[in-house]
Amino acid sequence: MTLSTAKPYRYRFFFGLITHLIWLFVNPFPAFPQGNHTTDSLYTLLKESKKKASILNALAAEYLYISPLKSMQIAAEAEEAARKERNGIEEANALHNTACAYMALGKYDTTNLLLERSRRIFSRFNNMEGLLRIDNSLANLNYMQGRLDEARRMYEDNLIKARKAKLPALEVSAITNIGRINWLQGRYDTALLYYQEALKKADSINNASMQGMIHLLTGIAFQDKGYYEMAAGKMLLAKELFEKMNYLSKLAYTYNYLGSVYYELQENENALAYYRKALDSFRQNDDDWGNALTSRYLGMLFQRLRLSDSARYYFLTSLTLAHRLNDWSGELYSQRFLGEVLLESGNIDSARIFFLDNIRKSGILKNMREKVNNLYDLGLLNVQEKKYSDALGLFHEAGKLADSIGLFYENMLINKQLSETYEITGDLASSLRYYKIYKSLNDTIFSTTKRKNIDELQLRYETEKKNSEITSLKLEQEVQAARLRNQRIFVYTLTSVLIMVLATIVILWRSYKQKKKSDRGKEILLKEIHHRVKNNLQTISSLLSLQSYTIRDTKVRDAVRESQDRVKSMALIHQMLYQQEELSKIDFGKYLDQLVANIASVYGKQETNINCTIACQDAGIDIDTTIPLGLIANELIVNAFKYAFDGRERGNIIISLNRQPDGKMLLRVRDDGRGMPENFHIDKTETLGLKLVSLLTRQLKGEVTCISQNGTEFLITF
Repeated sequence: MTLSTAKPYRYRFFFGLITHLIWLFVNPFPAFPQGNHTTDSLYTLLKESKKKASILNALAAEYLYISPLKSMQIAAEAEEAARKERNGIEEANALHNTACAYMALGKYDTTNLLLERSRRIFSRFNNMEGLLRIDNSLANLNYMQGRLDEARRMYEDNLIKARKAKLPALEVSAITNIGRINWLQGRYDTALLYYQEALKKADSINNASMQGMIHLLTGIAFQDKGYYEMAAGKMLLAKELFEKMNYLSKLAYTYNYLGSVYYELQENENALAYYRKALDSFRQNDDDWGNALTSRYLGMLFQRLRLSDSARYYFLTSLTLAHRLNDWSGELYSQRFLGEVLLESGNIDSARIFFLDNIRKSGILKNMREKVNNLYDLGLLNVQEKKYSDALGLFHEAGKLADSIGLFYENMLINKQLSETYEITGDLASSLRYYKIYKSLNDTIFSTTKRKNIDELQLRYETEKKNSEITSLKLEQEVQAARLRNQRIFVYTLTSVLIMVLATIVILWRSYKQKKKSDRGKEILLKEIHHRVKNNLQTISSLLSLQSYTIRDTKVRDAVRESQDRVKSMALIHQMLYQQEELSKIDFGKYLDQLVANIASVYGKQETNINCTIACQDAGIDIDTTIPLGLIANELIVNAFKYAFDGRERGNIIISLNRQPDGKMLLRVRDDGRGMPENFHIDKTETLGLKLVSLLTRQLKGEVTCISQNGTEFLITF
């Protein structure tokens, strides 16, 4: 199996698809229709209005998402009407809409000429909004021709100008396109942050077209990271928006992506059905871009099914169309796929020419993912020729590059091939090492829940679509609200369980204190009680840990993890009780040693060397005091690890417990970190952790003092 036919490589080839989709953002305002305006309502306005140029321009912009050819025709009518009305701004808008239609059809030279004509008119009227839209379209043109650095610079410059001019739709376009470049360069998390910011802005201006497009792009990024449930959810939201707005061209691309989900799940029949549905739409709209892309995906599917003739036909179709459209990246992909088919059929020399040429071109275009593909394929070719040393060199180069840009799945396949090649050469130690890496990555990727998540999400979508006519924006808000409610319910439920467990502990302990006899049998029973309490607390801690991985809200996740730490601190006390002979007291010094070790393993930072010193004298403390005192120590030590030494290479924490001359105990937790804010007072703090410290100190009938000088020092006297 070649690298390109495996899971992520189907969407590694989405650059061509994305470069075509970018025209959907070329004219965000007023070219993007606001809200849910349709062609029917615009035609009604056209009949009633004497000034037709502006309405025709709105229609042309609307048809960009339905039929670029129809959009071009209406834009020509708008240009003629604008000249009759002597409306220079609308004439420039008409030229810009025509340029957008030509860009959608891959005719870049004509696009450039029309944009320049539109720019001259906007400049004559000093129309800043129009000029920014032209700059945005020129940035799109650079993007589509592979000049990513120049495109990014232009988008960033446009973003600054749009914010200054208070043009939110242009802001959304620039932010989204910067995210798209980050996606293309393998920075998926950064891309998702940009998409999140763009969606928030699109929501604020109620721009449904942009919302749908951002949902689709976010789904692509989630799919690239292997989050199929979230990817499918975003794509289905986009599909519903495009269906309601009758955006046929966008729908076709959404079909392509939904097909890709089934492709990843090895469901070839469903993938084929979606791809053919998309191909029919593209052909009806005379969309050569979409035709080229879907032909490439169909070729990949037939290549997987070992139907070489069909695969070769679709790859040749895609290559021909990509060349006609000046789609350089599309040529790269189609040429490599064709090389793979040739390699599989034994035509090694022709395949080598394709792979070497693609490695050179991918370097020029800075398309590192494609370079990984071709290095891998060339390595397979050398394996067939039994040039194992050359093959290993190519695989290592591909693996190093894939690792540098975070291509997780590709690394799995490269390590598998390294293992097999080393085995052939007789280097069994190296073969075993790379097999272990491959096996570890493979076990991580293929989860049995993927299919279930997609089916459940699809069913939820179909049910909601039949039973509700709400807008997709409201649907998204309801999904987010439901998710937040579920997270809150979970937190409240676990909190209630924790309170019940704590109440049980108190009841059991007080019941024990009331007993008058203390024979060996009762000691054994009491140790068993502590053991079971410790096990119950550990179970709750494990549940909290598991749930934290599914919570997307950072604040909720942090709150759950802090609750887990508090449960662990109490579990440690009961563990020490059943492990020692003395049941009435705890050696608090030993308890602190274990507590600090646990906290350091969770919150310790590689970039900061934190030294902890523990000094305890006369540290035997009864259980009624140990539990609240242990929670206090846990909160203060965790705070020191988390916040005291940000940006520092080293730090010190000193923890001591001593009996004072007046018989009271003094717990001291001191760090030499950055200290507390000015005017800080623990009784006025808003954080839950420090509130607990204050409340638990009162429970001990003690006092808490905070000193912020050359660090932070908390003194607990009780």
